[in-house]
Parts: sequence; C-alpha cells; structure tokens
Amino acid sequence: MARRIVALDIGSRTLKAAVIESSLRRCRVAGVFQYEREPERPLAAQLRDFRAMHPLRADTVVSCLPGDAVSVRFLELPFTRTRQLQQTAPFELGNHIPFELDAVVVDFAVTRRTASGTRVLAIAVPRTILTEHLEDLAAAGFDPTYVGVASLAPLTLLHLAQTDLRGVTALLDIGAQRASVALLHDGVLYGLRTLSIGLDDKDGHAVLIRQLRWTLLASSATETIALDRVILHGGGSRASLLCQELALALTAPILPLQETPIPMIPPSWRSAQGGYAVCLGLALHEALGLTTPAVNLRQGAFTHQGRREAFRSELSRLGWLTMEVAAAAGLAFAIDMHRLNARHDAIRQEIRRVFTATLPDVHTIVSEKTQLRDAVDALRSRQQLLQGSSSASPLELLRQLSAALPEQLTLDLDEWTFDADAIRLRGSTTSFDATETIKTTVANLGVFRDVQLKDVKMTAGGKKVAFSLQLILGDQKTESGQH
Repeated sequence: MARRIVALDIGSRTLKAAVIESSLRRCRVAGVFQYEREPERPLAAQLRDFRAMHPLRADTVVSCLPGDAVSVRFLELPFTRTRQLQQTAPFELGNHIPFELDAVVVDFAVTRRTASGTRVLAIAVPRTILTEHLEDLAAAGFDPTYVGVASLAPLTLLHLAQTDLRGVTALLDIGAQRASVALLHDGVLYGLRTLSIGLDDKDGHAVLIRQLRWTLLASSATETIALDRVILHGGGSRASLLCQELALALTAPILPLQETPIPMIPPSWRSAQGGYAVCLGLALHEALGLTTPAVNLRQGAFTHQGRREAFRSELSRLGWLTMEVAAAAGLAFAIDMHRLNARHDAIRQEIRRVFTATLPDVHTIVSEKTQLRDAVDALRSRQQLLQGSSSASPLELLRQLSAALPEQLTLDLDEWTFDADAIRLRGSTTSFDATETIKTTVANLGVFRDVQLKDVKMTAGGKKVAFSLQLILGDQKTESGQH
C-alpha cells in the first residue's frame, strides 16, 4: 500500500502543500495545493481551513521553517565519525551564534568529507520558534515527523533533475518578503544565505539584485566565484522580468527551475516545480530517503513521538532478539563445555595411569605434570653428576685443580656447584693475589671455555679473602672455530 506524504511550506503570503504517494515500486505527485494567507488571522486557524479545503490526509507530514528563522554556519571539524560530529558540532556552533545552547535546537548535515576531517552545515533554531511552529501545526491536526529548512529543500529537486552542476551553481528562491541563495561547487553545497528582502520591497528588484551580488561577493572570500549558471525558482508572475534583470546583473545563464525536467515529476506538474519547489523537495526527500544536505530540527525533547515509539519498538525487538541469541549461545557453550570436561577427565585418568606406572613409589600426588618433570630433571642431574658434561668427571676436575695449585697456596672451598654448562666455586684464600693465582691456574687447565672471578672481598675478620669462581664449560677449539 502506498504511503501518503504531505509536505507543508508556510510562506509569508501563502500556504503551500505537495502530496506524494510513495510505494516500493513508484513515487508520484498526487497534487499540489495553495491557500492565500490573511495577515490578520491566526496561522493555526488558516491551517485548519487549508486542511479542510484540500485532500491533505497523510500518513507522514513534513514541514519546514523559513531560512531567516534559523542560524546557519559551515564548520570544518577534524573528525570523520558520526558520533564525534554529533558531540562536537553543537558546541562549535555555539561559538558562532548569539544564543545559549540550551535555548536552541541544533542539527547538522555533512557536505564534504576529507582524509583530515569533515565540513558540516550546522543549523540552530531557537526553541521558542520551533515550539510555536509545532503548536500551530498541531492545532490544525498536523504532526510533522520532520521539520527542515526551506532554503535547503529545493536542493533535492536540483539533484533529481540530473542537471549539469559542474563549476559554480547558484540556486535562487525568490519570495514575496525573503529570498535565499544556495551556492554549490561541482554539486557540493558550500554557501547558504537567506535575505529578509523580496519582491514586495518598495525599491523593487534593484535592492534584491544588489543584495544577491553582495552575497556572492562575500562568499568569494573563501571560494572563487565565477558563476556558471543560476537556477531560479519562485518569483510568481514577475519571474520572467526578474530573469532578464538577473542575467544582466550576474552575467550568467538564468535557468528557471520549472523548465528543468525532473524524472519523478510528470510533465503535467512541471509548471508547478518553480512555485512549489520547497514542498516538492521536502516530500521527495522523505519519500526517496535521499542523502542531499538536509537537517531535521525535531531533535531532543522535540523528537516526534511516533519515531520515539518506533525506536522503542525496534529497541524492544532487538532486546528480545539479543536474549534469544544469548540463550542459544549459552546452550552451545554448555554443550561444548560438557564435551571438553569429559575429554579432560579422560586425559587426566590416562596421565594418572602413566604417572603411577612410572613412579610407583610416589604415593602423594599433587600435580602429575610437575612431579614427573621434577623427577626427570633429578634423573638428568644425577646422570650429569655421575658422567660429567665435559671430557672429565667432576671429581677428576677437582683433582686436576688441586694438583695444579701451588703447594704454599691455601684454599678453603665452602661451596662446589656443578651443572650442565658451568661449575661454580665459592671459598676463601689468604690474599687478593692468591685469588688471581687461582683464576690463572684454572684457566691454564684448558678445560673451561671461560673463567670468571667474582665477589672478591675481605672476610669479616679481615684475615682471609672470600671469592667465587664461575667456570664455563665448553670446548675452546670448537668455540674459536665457530667464531
């Protein structure tokens, strides 16, 4: 079933609406409607009359605020992630607007991304203005899910028209009491301004054109302005005369929007493109889900309740789905753990059987792995002590050392440690010279790869010199051959 979308454009002189019927297969314009405003009557009452006069029943309502009701800034932010932009953009915008952040509603649209950051269009509207807008619509039975900005809405038509946007394009919206200009470079928005002056100005087109030229010159401070084309919409019955004067003043081709083919709008409605560009752009943006720069000022406390309920529903569904996935994952984990525990028990029984067969004299079992490893290490050490890890046994090495030392040299050994790669001696002698003699004698045996004398010091009584020797085992010829 088609979704019916009504887009409202509340102008200073008229109320306009576009109705779009959107389905999975197609999107069509069902109608455009207009109502002449009465300056003395409340807006809510006129909106009620407008709704009563025309078929404005809708599944979705979208609306917009005029460009001069909001503050607009382009910001260069050194971030690319959406969450970082959401956290940073409002505070950065707060430095450029004359309002406190708690007095405004802020939203932004990304206009350009680079490797170093993002350029965003940030827009703020005072809460009082947004509240009044929503209250007027609510009094007439409208509850918009989306509140945009009028000066941005026609960009949707510009992109749908598949117009050549190379170079610099100015999109002008001329109304009775205000005008807006959007500047694009190669299709990318980089300038946006709304002028509180329109066709009803007492000085005629001259003031309007002068203000437009000043806007273009002001933008040239950051961008080189050499207009390739100007696309105009609005202007009413004076549009043709305005086109002639703009062509002379701006020296660029003037293209009326109503003469530009847009695939989504049938030829029978093409003449309405210019006058209804804002509401047509709003409706098509909502129907097609486009990515053209757009903001939704229904943020925070002003978020549409229907969307909140949809979000809560989706969140609840996601919660149930998460619980089901977690339950399935828990069951699979329990099955795997049972299988692993059974395998672990079988392996432990086999280890216990091997341990008992290998060490039948050990009756206290704490850790089979550690006790088996200690037993193997003990057997290896015993084998090395019995066989020696060099060409001579430990006792033979000690005998050679005793025979080589001078008879008059006194040596008391306190500790003798022998392992796979070294012998460590700790003892005392009569003098420091005697320690050097011992080191030299050991080195001259030709058995050790290296002899290191360490910790040489007088004993507590001052009568002997304590020392330690570390004798590194190894074949000196083999070592020298390797180097």
